[in-house]
Amino acid sequence: MSQLMSRRQLLRFGVGSAGLMIITPILAACSTPSTPIGQASTSTTPTTAAGSTPASGSFTTGAASSGGAGSSTGAPATTGGGGSGTLKYARTTGPTNFDPAAVIVAGDVYTLNQIFEPLYITDVKGALQPHLAAGHTVSADGLTYTFTLRKGVTFSDGSPLTSKDVASSILRARDDKDGPLSFLDSAISSVTATGELTVVVALKQPWVPLISDISAFSNSIVPDKLQGKSAAAFFAAPIGTGPFVLKSWTKGGTVVLARNEKYWQTGLPYLDGVEFSIVSDDNQLLQQLQGAQVDVIDSFPAANVGDIKGNSALTLLNGPQWSVDLLLFNEKVAQFADRHVRRAISHLVNRKQISQAATFGTAAPADSFFPPSLQYYDGTITVLGHDVAAAKAEMAQSKSASGFTTEILVPSSDQNWNQMAQILQEALKAISITVKIRSIETAAYKAAFLKFDYEIMINNAINDISDPDEMASFQIDDVNGGSTSFWTGYHNPAAIALVTKAQAELDDTKRRALYRQIQQTVADDAPYVPLVYPPALKASSTKVTSFEVNPAGAVRLENVKVS
Repeated sequence: MSQLMSRRQLLRFGVGSAGLMIITPILAACSTPSTPIGQASTSTTPTTAAGSTPASGSFTTGAASSGGAGSSTGAPATTGGGGSGTLKYARTTGPTNFDPAAVIVAGDVYTLNQIFEPLYITDVKGALQPHLAAGHTVSADGLTYTFTLRKGVTFSDGSPLTSKDVASSILRARDDKDGPLSFLDSAISSVTATGELTVVVALKQPWVPLISDISAFSNSIVPDKLQGKSAAAFFAAPIGTGPFVLKSWTKGGTVVLARNEKYWQTGLPYLDGVEFSIVSDDNQLLQQLQGAQVDVIDSFPAANVGDIKGNSALTLLNGPQWSVDLLLFNEKVAQFADRHVRRAISHLVNRKQISQAATFGTAAPADSFFPPSLQYYDGTITVLGHDVAAAKAEMAQSKSASGFTTEILVPSSDQNWNQMAQILQEALKAISITVKIRSIETAAYKAAFLKFDYEIMINNAINDISDPDEMASFQIDDVNGGSTSFWTGYHNPAAIALVTKAQAELDDTKRRALYRQIQQTVADDAPYVPLVYPPALKASSTKVTSFEVNPAGAVRLENVKVS
């Protein structure tokens, strides 16, 4: 998730942050399959795994991809072979670590996605697809998953992918106590290589999101025991099954990838290489694209949508995301530990005004912390709407009825969020809260909220997998969710119990009801306030074809060409 990070991106400070918006609000609730992931089955997984919720659109420029993992078919491509040149891709944040199990920020993730691959992936329509796995079966009690690996897959050094590599990778991700997404694998009891191409995963309890969890970048497959190297040594020159290999990089800066000549999908990738360059803000990204210095940019100011649409040499990419911009409160600060204060502020958030003024109508006003394109979103919950009188009444019941001074943290590179901060600054005067805006550069911003060095902040959450458990756990379960409730310190045992129950509920109707309760509880407690739902907003040269992004913001480049 001005790009920053997000849950996977930690906050997806928008693939890039501010930049994920579209010309018009297009997020719409999607239909939800009736069979949840993890329901007992004895057949191999279908092309669209049960329980995944396709988004209402894909993000594509140029002709549709001709197969391969990045396409909706999942079938290996049979043509290609390089020769399509180097894709110049500009972003506002660069990688510092390529270890899938140890990272969560955008710069790291969007790079390692080109080097490593998981057993399943989420396609551009939001559906789960077998990738390094050919399929899986589930025992009748839902406690044992057996994965069959795809034949003929090799790592970039030519060594074959085996079940031992898969077993050790998943266990490594599960057991990394500092891994920000290790909680996704918490239900796994054991992972056993039972044959050269067969892996058995045993669970402690039925766990509906398992296949979605397996598809997370944190569960990407690396060689068994890292080929005998330390993590530092291995990830300095990583070996993966992905379409590209690391050629060179500057920590936090430019990354150069080269075509993996041993890639398992015949003829792919088409590109000879990829160059990820880093620029300071969205305006400069747009300028470089307009000047033909780069081929693709991850974001640009929403105010410039018209400039992209009016330029025949450029293509606007947009589509729904499992993403939401949030106003978050640090409950380690006394005033924001007070539920009445948080509710009062929530009543002063004019989402429609923010949508229009800060995102030029490109991001839809938000109600739930679940985005409409995510499974189990419920638009019927009761939210604390814009109501000045109600805000004053809540404030009068608080321990800070006379008001106080606080500050709101935003990254200086994100124009949209800075505009939102100004709108909120003015609105909170109605309850005698004086707001100072603390706008700092991206790295400092990240460091600040990770240390709880903030009082209020604007950030973005994005679900990296097709199941909503990740977003719910990450933002509610302050014990096992990997982020102390998105670095807010929010703690509600009843809400945590609902999240835990939903993880194991195989009945889809009951599971939907649980997620409605979860969304309502969050709306009532207001540990954070949903602001807008930012669609993906990217741009490319018309010379680029088959550039696709899934609803989680993940970009796979094996099918991309540059003419």
